[in-house]
Amino acid sequence: MKTLFLNSTNRSLFSIIGGVVALLHPTFPFILVCTLMVLADVYTAWSLSHRVKRKHPNANDGKFKSIYFGRVFMTLIKIYVLIILSYLIETYIFEGLQIKLTNITAGAVCFWQGWSILENESSCSDERWAKVLQKILVDKTERHFDVDLSELKKE
Repeated sequence: MKTLFLNSTNRSLFSIIGGVVALLHPTFPFILVCTLMVLADVYTAWSLSHRVKRKHPNANDGKFKSIYFGRVFMTLIKIYVLIILSYLIETYIFEGLQIKLTNITAGAVCFWQGWSILENESSCSDERWAKVLQKILVDKTERHFDVDLSELKKE
């Protein structure tokens, strides 16, 4: 007759998993916020791709294809590892200091993604706010889609 109880190997495995989840639980909000920022960046890159195709039909598809999802996945993994390591360093190495290294790390990731979002939204756009941002930020149209913008800038 089968028992409803877990054998000792499964109990040990569940205990280890539970311990890891309990240890990393404080990092989950940071991971969620950074994941949302990365996904917002992916969405704005996708919308930039559609704007470029409408404005420049002969342009290539650029870097914003679904086959590049692996890069996004690797970026997310790197961000998760960075946040977890920041938390562990903050908790166990800078134990007595009031340094919020996890907050700083997540803030830096969000700033980096926010900058990329602004670049995506201002690139290949004729809006007034986009023209102002194009003086400060990089226009991704030329870099990612092989569209020569030098002739347009002379006008």
